Formats: sequence, structure tokens, C-alpha cells
Amino acid sequence: MDALLGPREELERQTVYFAPPEYLNDPMEGMRLIYWRGDRITWRNLLRHYVICLQNRVFQALLRNQTERLNPQSIAVFQSLDNLPTPEARALCEACIEAVEGGELHAALLDLLANADRNVSFSELQRLLRTVHLDWLGAMHNIFCQRGLAQQTEPMSDPPRGLVDSLRAFKAAVPTLQDQTSDVRIEFFHEIGNLIGEQMVLLSVSQLAEVLEPKRESLFFDFPTEYLNNLIKLIYPPWYVACFSAQHDNAAMWSYYAENHQGCCLVFATHETGSRRKLRLNGPTGYGSDGISCHTTNPTLQPVRYSSEEHRIEFFTNIGRLPFNQTMRNWFQDDAGTTSPLADHLSDERQEEWRDGYWEKFAPPLLRKLRDWEHEQESRIILSDILNIRGTDEGRTFTYDYDTLDGIIFGINTSLSNKVRIMRIIDTKLADRSVSRPFKFYQAKYNPRSGRIEAHHLGLLRHEEQ
Repeated sequence: MDALLGPREELERQTVYFAPPEYLNDPMEGMRLIYWRGDRITWRNLLRHYVICLQNRVFQALLRNQTERLNPQSIAVFQSLDNLPTPEARALCEACIEAVEGGELHAALLDLLANADRNVSFSELQRLLRTVHLDWLGAMHNIFCQRGLAQQTEPMSDPPRGLVDSLRAFKAAVPTLQDQTSDVRIEFFHEIGNLIGEQMVLLSVSQLAEVLEPKRESLFFDFPTEYLNNLIKLIYPPWYVACFSAQHDNAAMWSYYAENHQGCCLVFATHETGSRRKLRLNGPTGYGSDGISCHTTNPTLQPVRYSSEEHRIEFFTNIGRLPFNQTMRNWFQDDAGTTSPLADHLSDERQEEWRDGYWEKFAPPLLRKLRDWEHEQESRIILSDILNIRGTDEGRTFTYDYDTLDGIIFGINTSLSNKVRIMRIIDTKLADRSVSRPFKFYQAKYNPRSGRIEAHHLGLLRHEEQ
């Protein structure tokens, strides 16, 4: 009810809001299982990208109080040596890269990954980055101190010999593991390793709880996982969703979507084009002479599939949000200009085929939810932000006209005063309604005989006549 009648005035303004995934109530929304299959060039570039993002994260930390947690979404995955703001910033970043790449730990990790002729899972890469993270962070801290950008602490020591030896031992053991077991078991091995690592961190930190500030926690412990979670931004543009249900009689949905039955259910009329159902909306669609322009569109309502099916996507060959030259230079070429064979999909002959397949894989994960949500019978309108116009609430707010709004169902606990306020708003709006279908009000009531919530037509004749 607050959304309809509160500061957003969604009923008066006739708005439909497209929410980002972090606003949705299921953390598995849109989940893709990313894996990596690279060669020495692409792995070296990923590790370099990690260093670039980490040194940017150190800058962010220097500008924050100890009590401030670093925003997980602010990791600068679009940063590269090419787009740093000043020559001084580039020189600092290059010094951090040189300090990390000159270390034995970097060489051991790169050798392990470059020789991994297999799919490297999120769990495995997460575990490996956690292994080197504190050492690389210390190397960068020394560079910042040398330039007077941070306070000097104890000089950084060489990484424990055991870390280098463990990476090399794992590299030697992987071929045998692959021969003797399945990829699923290897993935399980890394998941167990991550779980043990998290428990060890939790145990260690619990003894330092009084001195572990949120900023240090973000920088020291959370960064490797947050970095990998943010890498998907380089694959697909942000997406936003408006959610609709095919039913109005589920008590649980009235409870958690309509504030314990105090809200309302809006009934929309769709129109069919072939086998597709569409809803007429007006909103931001592109750029015009005066900035962002709005037009009427007919987006498709796509049904959600309820299953535990996994959507897997390889990272290197699906980087789709960077300019072509930047993708080649920063991900598929080394310092000498040698191009990785993995860039074959970007050749003139294959680009169109690759682009078609790339977009075919975009929507399916966004239209899948676990079977636990099957009672919602949901359909969605999905927007992608290819043109970078949806970064604000205004950029993802659309309007409907009252030809498409067919009725309103009052909840069991909707207050009398709110019903009257809604009816008065509708009274002023219906004058512009041009369709012959009457606008109807309903009251939700529980029927003990059927065990369902039913919508009873209120028969407010003056509204139906309009």
C-alpha cells in the first residue's frame, strides 16, 4: 500500500517499476555457473586484472573510515591500464603489477592455471585467489607506502614457502586426479577446501572480533569472492525485471507481497501476438536530441520455469560488454601482442554467429527459479541495459494507461480509508479509459469450503458504467 499511495504514488502515476536482481527476494535469481577455460595469455590477463581491481580497492579503503564496509558492487571490473585517469595512476598500477608478477607465488599460480587443460570452477578459482590474496595485498601496500600514499607498517616478508609448494604440488597432482575421479568430485574437493578455509578464517577472526573493522574485513577477507561475483558484469549488461502472477488466490503471496493482506492486487489486461502475451507500457527506450527518450512499447511477458537446472557459461569466450579492441588487448593478447587462440570467436568470420549464441544464453537463467517458488505462477518482463539508461529509478520506471488496468483486488486486511483513497484516484483516471471492458473492484475473502482466497466482485456500478 505504501508503494501505491505513499511517496512513490504508483497508482496516481500509473507506474511499473523494474527492480534490479539485488532487490528480489531470492538470492539465486539469475544465477549462472561461471567457469573458466583459458591458456597462459588469458590466465595471465585475468590475474593482472585482479591486481588492477585490488589496487583500486586499496584506494577505496584509504578513503573510508574503519567502520565503513566497502560496497561489494563497487569493484572496478571495467578498469584497465588503458583507462586510468592520469599517468601517475597508471605508473602506480604498473608498479603494483610488477611487484605481484615478480613474486614466486604469482609464477606458481600462473603455471598451475596455464596448464589446467580443463574447466576451472568458481570454487577452485575462489580458493586459489584466497591463497595468494594476502601476499599480493601486502606487496601492493608496500608500493603505496613507497609513494607516501599509506602509512608504513612492518616490511612485507616473502610468502610462506608452503604456499608456493602447495600450488606446485596441486599442479602436479591434478592430472592424476582427473584420471582417477570425475570433474564433479574435483569440484566437491574445492568446495570442501573453501568451507574449511572459511571456518579457519571465522575461528581466527572470532578471537579478534573487537579489532576487526568492517573495512578490513572487506579488503582482507571478502575481496576474492566479491571480485569473482563482479566479473559477470563483463559478460552481460545489467538486467531489471517486473514480475506478474497468473493467480491472485495464494495466501502466502498476499502475506509477503501485500504486507500481510493489507495491500492490493492490480489486474492487467494483456494482448496476444501469436503465442506471446504482451503488455503495453511507456518508458525510457533510448537517447534523443534532449537526452533519454520515452516511447510506448509492447514487451513480452515470459513465463518463469521452475527447476534446479544449472546454466553454465564460460567466462573468457563470453566477455561481451567491452569494446572489441579493449577485449582483445586486455584479455586475449600478451605484452608482445601475441593473440590467444581462444579469441577465434571474435574473428570476422565467426563474430555474428558468436553474437547470436551470446544473446540466446542471456534470458534463460533470468526466467528460472527453484521449485519452491512454483506456487507463484510468475511471468516476467525483462529489461537489459545495453544503452546504460537504467542506472537510476527513473531509467527503469515505466507507465501504463488505464486501458490496460482492468481492476483492483482489495486485500482481506486493506483498510476502509485506503480503499476510499484508491477509488477516488481511479474515479479521476477512468475518464480517459477508451476500451469497452468495465473496470472492476474486487474484495479478497477466504472461503473455508474451498480453502482458497477468492476475489468477490463488488459491483460498484458507477465504475463499471465508466
